[in-house]
Amino acid sequence: MATIRETILKVKPGEPKIIPLSEVDVTGYRQQAHVISKELRDKGVVVPDGKPAYTISKNKYTGSMYIINNMQK
Repeated sequence: MATIRETILKVKPGEPKIIPLSEVDVTGYRQQAHVISKELRDKGVVVPDGKPAYTISKNKYTGSMYIINNMQK
């Protein structure tokens, strides 16, 4: 099984990855996405509208977590 970091980095720009909430800890993914986004910002990677490079979203009604890559193709 891939690590949280590897899972986040595999998401392609403009294509969200959907993972069932029963399989993951959302907090760990949010923390790692924040770290990755900060590292990219420090390297000079610019994302439109000042968004972080990766966003983690949770929808309790569908029971899913979304990993969103905000970088452009």
